[in-house]
Amino acid sequence: MTIQDLYSQRNKKHQDVLSYDKLTEKLKIQIEHIWNNFFMQVGNDIKEEIWKSIHSTLCEAHGKKTLLSDSFGTKYYFSYKVEHYFDEITNIDETLDVIEIVFRCINKIPKLSRQVHFKLDGNYKPEQAIKDLNARFLENGIGYEFHDRNIIRVDNTVLHKEIIIETLQFLSTQTFKNANDEFLSAHEHFRHKRQKECLTDCLKALETTMKIICKENGWDFNKSDTAKQLIDTCIKNKLIPDFLLSHFNSLRTLIESGVPTIRNKLSGHGQGTSKIIVPDHFASYMLYLTGTTINFLVSCHKEIKPPK
Repeated sequence: MTIQDLYSQRNKKHQDVLSYDKLTEKLKIQIEHIWNNFFMQVGNDIKEEIWKSIHSTLCEAHGKKTLLSDSFGTKYYFSYKVEHYFDEITNIDETLDVIEIVFRCINKIPKLSRQVHFKLDGNYKPEQAIKDLNARFLENGIGYEFHDRNIIRVDNTVLHKEIIIETLQFLSTQTFKNANDEFLSAHEHFRHKRQKECLTDCLKALETTMKIICKENGWDFNKSDTAKQLIDTCIKNKLIPDFLLSHFNSLRTLIESGVPTIRNKLSGHGQGTSKIIVPDHFASYMLYLTGTTINFLVSCHKEIKPPK
């Protein structure tokens, strides 16, 4: 009996490399360090007025009279009230509200300093604080970032949704498990800023994908074949239809000179006398290029070898 491809199977939740439901205690503390380090540059009177405004905004938004009751007549600082509230809440939406409001205020500090005539006693800029926040999100595998005054889910961005998640879906079968593990490993390295290792695992994932495709179709190849040799095998066996090759004259060049070349130039060989630094944007580009290439090759494979 043939198993039917039903709606519930086609539309089941895709595997993702990021989490969206909860912030860990560790991440909360890291975020508090960021905003405390930033506000250390602001005079105490101005700083407490800013935290009072943050407290008032959160109380109104979340329907509370105060974020922390003053027991026994103790007068807590507004900064302490917000931080205590942030530590205690577990609802992800309310947690993200706190982060969003605080970092909106951080973003407005330079303008406020000009209006109220105070100076920041340090060089920790709002742009760097926001960059550090987004780095902590990524490092902890949390799928959010602060962008243009708002917290956004990373899976709402086209690149993540259409490339990263789509690639994991393509590789989710047992057949492509090894390639899936290597692509996940590349993303894990990227999260932790191990950019050279990210490039290396991107190439491994691409080569493994092609080896699996060759094996599934019974095409001759050697386990030691490089990406270029594997691409030759795939093209010789018409994995990519002729009409596509003629239409996209640069397709072969793109695949050959994309993932393998970037990896070999930046992480594949010895550094020599100068240390090679792989910028974040190169690793990000490599990750998406690898995903796009794998998606294309697996799609072509499914065309010539549809599931039974």
